[in-house]
Amino acid sequence: MEKERIEELERKISSLEEDVAKLKSIVSKTNSPRPKAVHASPQQRQETAKRPAQTVAKSSQKIEEPVDWEKVLFQTWLPRIFIFVFIIGVLWGFKAASDYGLMDEKAKVVLGFVVSIGFAVTGHFQIKKERLVLGQVLVGGAIPILMLTTFAMHSLYHLAGPMLAFILNASWIILGIIATVFYRSQALGIISAVGGVLVPFLIESNSPNGLVFIGYETLLYIAFLYVAFKQKYSILYVLSAVLLNLTLLIYYSFVGDNGVKELLGMAIVIQHLCLISSFFLTQSVLQVYAFTLLSSLAVTYGWMLAVFNHSTTTMVLLALVIIYALGVYLVRSSKERFEFFITYLIVVVAFFIYQLIDLREGVILYVIQGLAVYYIAMTYKNILHQLFSYTIYILSAIYILVTPIEQVLSLPTLNWLVVLASMLVFIWISIQKTEKDEHDTFKIGGSIVFSILSLIFATEVTVASTNQLSANTQTLIMTAVWLGLSITAFVIGSLQMFKTATYIGVGILFLILFKLVLYDLPFIPMAIRALLFIVLGAIGLIISRLFYKKK
Repeated sequence: MEKERIEELERKISSLEEDVAKLKSIVSKTNSPRPKAVHASPQQRQETAKRPAQTVAKSSQKIEEPVDWEKVLFQTWLPRIFIFVFIIGVLWGFKAASDYGLMDEKAKVVLGFVVSIGFAVTGHFQIKKERLVLGQVLVGGAIPILMLTTFAMHSLYHLAGPMLAFILNASWIILGIIATVFYRSQALGIISAVGGVLVPFLIESNSPNGLVFIGYETLLYIAFLYVAFKQKYSILYVLSAVLLNLTLLIYYSFVGDNGVKELLGMAIVIQHLCLISSFFLTQSVLQVYAFTLLSSLAVTYGWMLAVFNHSTTTMVLLALVIIYALGVYLVRSSKERFEFFITYLIVVVAFFIYQLIDLREGVILYVIQGLAVYYIAMTYKNILHQLFSYTIYILSAIYILVTPIEQVLSLPTLNWLVVLASMLVFIWISIQKTEKDEHDTFKIGGSIVFSILSLIFATEVTVASTNQLSANTQTLIMTAVWLGLSITAFVIGSLQMFKTATYIGVGILFLILFKLVLYDLPFIPMAIRALLFIVLGAIGLIISRLFYKKK
């Protein structure tokens, strides 16, 4: 029994040894070098090394294909140009047929509709045969022919009344919109949009209705905006907005007030709300949508100033501030959208401030706004916001700085104090939001500008408070104020270990010396002159001694 077990064990061991041998042979074959690679000649290796480069060259040649100018000129632009030439020829042909008595008015109208239908059918079959540009041009050309035929039937031949002509033209525009979506052609949409805004001008009416006109143009804009949004047609998106403003402006220039101002304003506000919604909902073409909305914001405010009263404009701006603030909150997770909405909020808040208060009384609000925008710009590293902040802050600060201080306790004095305080905050923000190697630049540059402005402010306040005193007394007080600023700067530099303040204090001290020598000496008595020089010299020596002590 035991012998059988030993024999069984030996068989298993021998079987395992065979399996191991097989595995070794497989591994050795796998790891062995390929014969071709070993026996390849230097020339073959060189050719093999060149193959990747040749492959890359071939792929780059495929990517950078030359422009097929024949296709661009003859298949794309030729039909677009000559469709207009053909339409003009048709019009002149109708006119010649009428002049020679070859065709009556009804026949010309029927022929116009037949030609337009022929254009549409022919274009459809051209698109079916993949001649896209030619087919789209023919279908697009059918729309203006239909509109011109309707115009002639109504205005020239009086074969239809204004209501029928309007319904027909509106039908042609609807067909154009359907064709735009069906054939996926932005060109059709552009042709239909241009023709659509002209429809009311092609209709003669003894009692034109402003509500109908403005309502039609607004609804037409919404329709084409929706098509442009859904089909991602950026040109149609911008063009439809421009056409609405242009059409309403032309209408307003002819009609004037005539009780339609509020309607015009409502149409523009509706357009702006539609642009906000489309920008909020879109996932593509963000730059086009964003800058169209920014332009619309400025244009909308201009319309409001022209057609609304002060209270209505203020309320609409307040509503826009709330809408944009809500938009900032809703898009906070999207960096790009968030930055754009912040920009819009900044602009509309600036409009609201201007609308709410007089510039002379509320200019400090612009200083604060510029400071807040600068903080946002530095936080999110947005160059556009930085430009906005610099523009708002610098213009408002300059307005304050050039306004003279006539009384110490006055609004200009408060404005100056706000500017000086905001400069300190400006420097602090710059230091907090920039790299360490830029800190000294902001500290030194900001401190110098702040010191100069502080000196100017102190001078204006001193002049305003001493204008009733004699010239000698004014000079002494002015020198004392400047000395006080110099000592304060030096003390700040010593206590806070801020060397720039120390150097500024010494600079003011030298400025006082130049002032005494070049301007004050002829106007002050000898005794006061001696006293001023003694005090100034003593302060200079003390500061020098303190520098040694510091070392």
